[in-house]
Amino acid sequence: MTKKIKTRDIEKSMYVNYLQKAVEGITAAENAMEKRLYNAVAVSAIHAVISAADAYCVYGLSRRCASEDHKDTEYLIRTTPFPDREKAVVSKKYLSVIRTKNMAEYEERLVKSNEAEKVLREAKEMTDLVKTRTEK
Repeated sequence: MTKKIKTRDIEKSMYVNYLQKAVEGITAAENAMEKRLYNAVAVSAIHAVISAADAYCVYGLSRRCASEDHKDTEYLIRTTPFPDREKAVVSKKYLSVIRTKNMAEYEERLVKSNEAEKVLREAKEMTDLVKTRTEK
């Protein structure tokens, strides 16, 4: 049975705007890392992967996830017409970064340097994969 998730139809050409948001998010995260602003690194990286996922889905499906559940975005990633191996990597990187969202944005504890380094690395890797896909 196919899972029903809330989506929005988006003109395929608009993927570039989502990709630009992702790239700018990575740049902001890198700048924050240089200044040891680990919470800002995490928040910027999280929003970068959300935008990268939107770019990937808009490019492949002409739609993006409109659900409040970020796991639905991961499901939509897996329905794109791209190679299974690529989708698996994009999906894995996306989920890894998204798992830190509640902690980084809502909990009382602060993001540690090693956590910031990990989310930035994975967000950058995912964004680079999406850039590579959309340049083909």
